[in-house]
Amino acid sequence: MSPELDLHLADLKNKTKKRLSEDLWNTAIMSVIAGGLAYWAYQTVAHTALFAFLTFVVVAMGNRISGELYRWRSKVEANQLMDKLGM
Repeated sequence: MSPELDLHLADLKNKTKKRLSEDLWNTAIMSVIAGGLAYWAYQTVAHTALFAFLTFVVVAMGNRISGELYRWRSKVEANQLMDKLGM
């Protein structure tokens, strides 16, 4: 493969790894905050677990959708680069 394509793939791998880590931390932090707010509002562990779980599901689905869009854009960029290089 060409050096340009190798650099692009390495950069994409690093960005994807960083993005995954950020998504996991953001999901966990938002779930804890939602659980804390639910406990503050209702003073029950059941509400804490419910709101933390619902927040986790919503944020995880959002991460999944944005991840799929990111993969699609990355694929389009890689195809454009390969076309430019004549591969």
